[in-house]
Amino acid sequence: MLLRLCVPYGFILCLFALSTVPLTLPLTGPVEVPLLVMAIYYWSLYRPTLLPVWLVFAAGVLYDLLSGLPVGMHAFVFVIIRWVVVDQRLFLTGQPFVTVWIGYMLVSAGAALLQWGLFGLIHFQWPPFAPTLLMTTLGIFMFPFIMMALHFTHRFLPVLVNPYSAVK
Repeated sequence: MLLRLCVPYGFILCLFALSTVPLTLPLTGPVEVPLLVMAIYYWSLYRPTLLPVWLVFAAGVLYDLLSGLPVGMHAFVFVIIRWVVVDQRLFLTGQPFVTVWIGYMLVSAGAALLQWGLFGLIHFQWPPFAPTLLMTTLGIFMFPFIMMALHFTHRFLPVLVNPYSAVK
């Protein structure tokens, strides 16, 4: 049983590590792909008990410490993402993939806008919006591939008798 849990947590840890490393693209400079946002979205939607609020908060604080950003900024954004997705879970779980993808687009865009706004408020100057837009767009186009990998790791978990019972 414990080994079955290691697969999704190990993949989340890999996504966390890859999220902290900026991707360098030609003509744009370093861009961070929101891989951890994808994992939080997926697990908050399909298995919210796997990713409790305290773990999402701790991941956000650790992410801020590793990336040199203001401590608590990502923790706040990640907790908001989890709260919004769990709140809409009953609607989204029965929908086709396109609807889930549109839900991710909205959550990802909202999270990026919130991060951009919080960063501007903390530093009293607004950073350029183009890298934020590029990061969000890149994440939206990568989401189907990351979701397939997350779905594959989801198959290692034990089957819930009633998947809607663990809503929050």
